[in-house]
Amino acid sequence: MTKTEETEVIVLVSLFNWIQKTKPAAKKRSKFRKFLDTYCDSVDYFSALRLILPSLDRERGSYGLKESVLANCLIDALGMSKDSADAVRLINWRKGGAAPNAGNFPMVAAEVLQRRQGMISGGLTIKELNDLLDRLASSEN
Repeated sequence: MTKTEETEVIVLVSLFNWIQKTKPAAKKRSKFRKFLDTYCDSVDYFSALRLILPSLDRERGSYGLKESVLANCLIDALGMSKDSADAVRLINWRKGGAAPNAGNFPMVAAEVLQRRQGMISGGLTIKELNDLLDRLASSEN
């Protein structure tokens, strides 16, 4: 089993959060390189990179989910009332006026998720996440 198969997704999420908050590009590159060297075998960079750069992943097809469907799935999964502030924010992600990240669904969803569940790891590994995403992309419904 390779390092990436055993690496929990929370490690990658922590890397993303750190990179988002860091300014000098050289520091970002150095931290990213350290992640690859520490958590990925040279033959298994692909597993991590397909999560880091999903738009360049030619093996996995489209999930066929629009933002409105994802918003409703998140609302249901988190047990939110459709009238709650977070649910309204997810449903109206394009609007929002001066609200931070208005028009950026992934960032709006991340804000809602962070407020609701924090950064506690569920133990999901990079391999398991890729397997789940492959199943989602290959499903017909």
